[in-house]
Amino acid sequence: MRPPFDPARGTLLVAPPGAGSGHWAGAPGAYADGDVVYLVYRLRWPRPVRGAELVVARGDGTAFVPIWRATRDDFASPSIERCAIVRENDRWRLYVSYVDGRSGRWRVDLLEADAPDRFDPATRTATFAAENADAVAVKDPWLRRVGGRWLMFVSYGTMPDDLRGIHAGEDALSTGLTRSETGLAESADGLRWTWRGRVLAAGKGWDRFTARLTTAVSDPEGGWLGLYDGSASLEENYEERCGLARSPDLRRWERLGDGPAVGAAGGPGTVRYVESLATPGGTLFFYEYTRPDGSHELRASRASGTGPGEAL
Repeated sequence: MRPPFDPARGTLLVAPPGAGSGHWAGAPGAYADGDVVYLVYRLRWPRPVRGAELVVARGDGTAFVPIWRATRDDFASPSIERCAIVRENDRWRLYVSYVDGRSGRWRVDLLEADAPDRFDPATRTATFAAENADAVAVKDPWLRRVGGRWLMFVSYGTMPDDLRGIHAGEDALSTGLTRSETGLAESADGLRWTWRGRVLAAGKGWDRFTARLTTAVSDPEGGWLGLYDGSASLEENYEERCGLARSPDLRRWERLGDGPAVGAAGGPGTVRYVESLATPGGTLFFYEYTRPDGSHELRASRASGTGPGEAL
């Protein structure tokens, strides 16, 4: 199957905060409120700084203006990663993925506000933690409302037999002691979640270390085309590649092909953390894109042709 968009022809939205490996702008989440698009993304620097800044921006899908910022210090955290923004009636919700500064575990908390520029990290409430999934980490939430229910997909690591050292670096998923896979939680109100378990397991080849579902778009046949980040080893943990999978119901997934399908298979042009959004002008895709110097920029592309990604 051809990719649903051409990442090389994308529009630059946010440049990385510095040159070289470890400088990233990306991990996007998006929400359309009429003709206005709201985008949440994080800025990252190499260790020991890591994911230090979180930004909400408003725009038309191809150009954005920041309207709200927070730092890792606002969450008493070593690092912030992918977050999700949604609107529920007259309330805005920001699901923040960050490392708990006390336990060293990734978790997801919720900020609520009456406007997308009024979130206050001091008012955050616990939403989903590793303990809720009997895991060592949960992070990178991606949300969709389907059939009157909220679905939250997260990257998580199952509990290994030997826990020694797994939280020493404050990122259990980068230790090699557990794999990063995709799990699902479900909710009627977006506040109280029930864990449904793993929906996309690590594979046996290029994605045997990581299989992180990052978005899905409905297809003309009534199913879903998913885009997921995959890697084969710990060394590829921060440079995952993008693959495709198909599902009839967002719960059962079948891989398409036997390798990365969107962007390059490594190095410049590699794609990860894809988000999709239905807009009046067609489906938009937001994603991290690797530059020649190893840094990552945040880009946007529209769906190509009339294939998967436009039937939303």
